[in-house]
Amino acid sequence: MIALFPTFFALLTIGVPIAFSLGLIGVAYILLSGQADLTVVPTIIFGGMDSFPLLAIPFFILVGEFAVRGDLMPRIVDFARSLIGPFKGGLAHVTVGSSMLFSGVTGVGIADCAAVGSTMIPSMIREGYPRGFAAAVTAASSVMGAIIPPSVGMLIIAHIAGGNLSVSRLFLAGITPGILIGLGMMGLIAILARRRGFPGGDQGWRLAEIGSSLKRASLAIVLPVFIIGGILSGWFTPTEAGAIASCYALILGAFIYRTLTPHEIFESLLAAGKLSAIVFLLFGTAKLVSWILVLDMVPQKLGIALQGVIGSADMFMTVVVILFFLLGFVMEGVAAMIMLVPIIFPMSKVFAVDGHHLALVIVMAVQIALITPPMAIALFIVTPMANCTIKEVSVEVIPFIGVVLAVVFLVVYFPQTAMWLPNLLM
Repeated sequence: MIALFPTFFALLTIGVPIAFSLGLIGVAYILLSGQADLTVVPTIIFGGMDSFPLLAIPFFILVGEFAVRGDLMPRIVDFARSLIGPFKGGLAHVTVGSSMLFSGVTGVGIADCAAVGSTMIPSMIREGYPRGFAAAVTAASSVMGAIIPPSVGMLIIAHIAGGNLSVSRLFLAGITPGILIGLGMMGLIAILARRRGFPGGDQGWRLAEIGSSLKRASLAIVLPVFIIGGILSGWFTPTEAGAIASCYALILGAFIYRTLTPHEIFESLLAAGKLSAIVFLLFGTAKLVSWILVLDMVPQKLGIALQGVIGSADMFMTVVVILFFLLGFVMEGVAAMIMLVPIIFPMSKVFAVDGHHLALVIVMAVQIALITPPMAIALFIVTPMANCTIKEVSVEVIPFIGVVLAVVFLVVYFPQTAMWLPNLLM
């Protein structure tokens, strides 16, 4: 059993995809241990994917694709620009604000990064922002994509944690931390704008412009309110919300804005299908490894062993954040969750940690992997857009990582920062 994890990382090192690495170590362990027959493997893998709530994932990914290709993003950006553009460093503020609004539509950080970056990075560079900074603020703000609901990351962790978590409660818990991250980044931008002389701050607000941009963006902005409100009111489940939201985005782009062509609809379906297939394959092979860990009672044994070293729930949560933060340098966030959550959640019972609080902290911590090199998927997305080097954007993104970590630890040590809203409404 101890050899499982070194073998897994060895397979990753030689370039074996994560899903196949998980499957290979699971099959190898069954063969070598003799604890089960290989005929259980297909059943377990299929069981890891066969879940109605998981259907929400491709639907929300599809919402993001339709939103990017259907002219929703420019309207959201124009509205954000009318509200916060007049500040010093206005376009950088608009980038963060646009990411906050767009996060409520897609639930996927990478989609937010690509959509906001394609619009805002060229605009910032034209106004004189350093290329590395323009890329960094875009990548960093995409972290909110899986924190502000709806969130694909929360759907994933609710499934792999064992089905005892309420997706609605997780969605509500993510609202305050997501907003705090956005406000924290805006505060950092305000300081940097004055120190480095970024453009902006020379024009006032125009009510006519705000009203006009709100009118153009209203149908897009109402989508997250409709999703969260429908789930909380009991009108539909998160899975049904994803289906309704994808239909709404399709109608909005194809028939109301008339910017979503049949070709782009096909490309959106294809992209959502490919990404969903990767995620579901990870679910299947990770279920096999989870089944082995449960069979050998590894989480319970680790929890008892660590109880003497980790003396409190706060210390346990701190270790979890550090673990996921360090893993984020070498592993994509979803893969890290799928691999470790089945171990961490049973251990958390030893320390009497609330499951929803733990799930939220993990989702927040793994999002930092988007902007921590060498993995840093978001940095690789924005670098070509800004025509800068990874080194330039990596240096500029460091203060933003500090903002995200500060909010994560605020939620760790003061749970009511996030949990007050679900406690109030549920």
